Amino acid sequence: MNTESKPSSPPSRPQALPGDDIIDLRQIFHVLNSHRWAIAGFTAAVTLVAILVVFSMTPTYQATATLQIEQEQAKVVSIEEIYGIEGGNDSYLNTQFEVLKSRGVLEKVVNKLNLLNNPEFNTTLQEASWYAGLLNWRGWFGLETPQEGDDAAIIMRDTINVLSSHVSIEPVRKTQIVKIHAESENPQLAAKIANAIANAYIESYMESKLALTLNATDWMQGRLGELSEKLKVAEQELQDYREEEQLIDIEGVLTVSSNELKALTESLVQVRNKLTVSENIYKQIRSGHLRKGDNQTLQAVLQHPLIQDLKQDESKLERQVLELSRRYGPKHPKMISARSELESIGENLNMQISNIVEGVEREYEIDKANEKSLQAAVNVVKAKVQEINRKQFRLRALEREVQTNKDLYDAFFKRIQETSATSDLQTANARVVDKAFVPEIPVKPKKKLIVGIAALLGLMISCGIAFLLEMLNNTIRTTRDVEDKLNLPVLGVLPKLTDKSLLDHVFNLFNDKSQHAFGEAVRTIRTSINLTAMDQQHRLFAVTSTVPGEGKSSTASNLALALGQLGKTLLVDCDLRRPVVGKNFQIKGGSAGLANLLAGTANVNDAVHKLEGIDVIPCGLVPPNPQELLASERFSTLLKKLREHYDYVVLDCPPVQNVSDVLMVSRHCDGLVYVVEAGRMQSSAVSTAVGRLLQARAPVTGAVLNKINPKAKDTYGYNQGYYDSTGYYSGAS
Repeated sequence: MNTESKPSSPPSRPQALPGDDIIDLRQIFHVLNSHRWAIAGFTAAVTLVAILVVFSMTPTYQATATLQIEQEQAKVVSIEEIYGIEGGNDSYLNTQFEVLKSRGVLEKVVNKLNLLNNPEFNTTLQEASWYAGLLNWRGWFGLETPQEGDDAAIIMRDTINVLSSHVSIEPVRKTQIVKIHAESENPQLAAKIANAIANAYIESYMESKLALTLNATDWMQGRLGELSEKLKVAEQELQDYREEEQLIDIEGVLTVSSNELKALTESLVQVRNKLTVSENIYKQIRSGHLRKGDNQTLQAVLQHPLIQDLKQDESKLERQVLELSRRYGPKHPKMISARSELESIGENLNMQISNIVEGVEREYEIDKANEKSLQAAVNVVKAKVQEINRKQFRLRALEREVQTNKDLYDAFFKRIQETSATSDLQTANARVVDKAFVPEIPVKPKKKLIVGIAALLGLMISCGIAFLLEMLNNTIRTTRDVEDKLNLPVLGVLPKLTDKSLLDHVFNLFNDKSQHAFGEAVRTIRTSINLTAMDQQHRLFAVTSTVPGEGKSSTASNLALALGQLGKTLLVDCDLRRPVVGKNFQIKGGSAGLANLLAGTANVNDAVHKLEGIDVIPCGLVPPNPQELLASERFSTLLKKLREHYDYVVLDCPPVQNVSDVLMVSRHCDGLVYVVEAGRMQSSAVSTAVGRLLQARAPVTGAVLNKINPKAKDTYGYNQGYYDSTGYYSGAS
């Protein structure tokens, strides 16, 4: 039965699951486990080098002196106030901590301990190391810098720099205590340096304080002379002004003038009030608004005593006339007398009212004249008071200037006297609490810590390199790589043979009863091939790989042996360039094979060799034109005849990358098995080769991952321990 099988389309790529981004701890463990010996060796080497380096280092000792810095001192003369120095805040302590590390203090220590003759601190006395020339890269390119002269200043500078690197200051928080740490290869010298720094700091402070006092004294003496001259000038100006203005008792004159101005102002107010009233009456009279006889209603008229008496008399006579009119007639003498008396009083009243009105006018003129004269007097007195105030202001300004100069002069004079009297008295701002003692245990190097850190770094670096190599390794190593990078299903995996004696008969290892693992792996591949398309008759299979040496011939041979248990099977060596099937099955050289059949020099019965349950057609004589033979119609006719006589036909084809013979063969096949050696080929090369097959419409069934480590569990997608649990093999192969 000869049915043309359609080329199988590549299976769809598996979709990523939500958990694909999660770190695979098993994969990490596998990477570390696969490189465990390299990691252990690198870590051990780094640790050993660290141990050798640590024990070759010169030990360093550290001594500590404790110093207390006083913020508030018992000052006899507070010269610091002149310069604004305060000792009651953190900035003062921080300043003193920096002074402890200053070059001036360290220079005193260098001179006191003669560190210029100590090679540890004077680098010019040290011998050059053997590798110094190797590190002088400037000399390689002719870029040597000019050498500095070895004068005393440069040597002192370098020695102080080295000493500064060996000294550290540690303030104790929330206290006035500071610890001075000094390091040296000599424990006695370390203690001497710490104590010397404390003493040098105290001496430096006292010297600076004395110099400060002397400088302040000189400055104040210069200022005192200037103040004396200014005081004399101010006093002379004050005296000249008093004589010029003839000022004797300016306070008394100002008081009299002020009282006079006050009295005149009060009189002026009274006159103005009176003038306001008289002016109002005067205006009423002059305006003509009052009718005849209305003068009696004026306030000044009504309030006049004479008018009031005349009004009373007039009222009495009017009552009397009224009573007489009731009793007598108008011509009665008493009536006539009474009326005559009443008329006389009325005339007198009118005459008095006229006099009073005339008096109001005269009084208004008088009040107006008084108001004007008082205003003039007030202006004169006010001008006089202002003049006195101006003189007083100028006088007080001169007096203040004299007093200020006098106060400054007295203060400076007093300070100079105090400073001169106490210039030889010095008080230190610090004291040594604990002197440094000779240390017995070195602080450097910390051997255990350094070795531990080196071992940890070695382990981390080696693990990092292992992961880097793992990431840079782009080969096909796992079944996931086959599925993801090649987009092919995995038909099965074949273990790597660790026993070298098995390599001689690896082509028929399926029949070796002792190799249960290998046989079971081949059966898995056989089952996968049969299950790929159960509705099709997959009888003719091609086996190929990317490059030679990946195990495609041994895979084809063992697959043929496995299929031979299911039906009549034929193994054909289609690799007409480098044939190995005949050699593997020990077929006599020169026997007829596929090349002879295609060349027409032999028939099928002569080329078929019956071996171990299967039939084999070797290559035969290697032809000069293998590709033309495989592309011929005779090869197609031969495969059709073989299909009719065999249940399974396995073709061992040449690699894809080197030649294109397999492209000619694949068009006649029902399926193609692609063999990939784990960890050998780059995925790009394998993917390119598979792409060539797919472009040629080759029916690629799937891939077989060959030569995997059988001890790597759960690494390639198949747990090899399964065979342990079922008793198929013990894990030795």
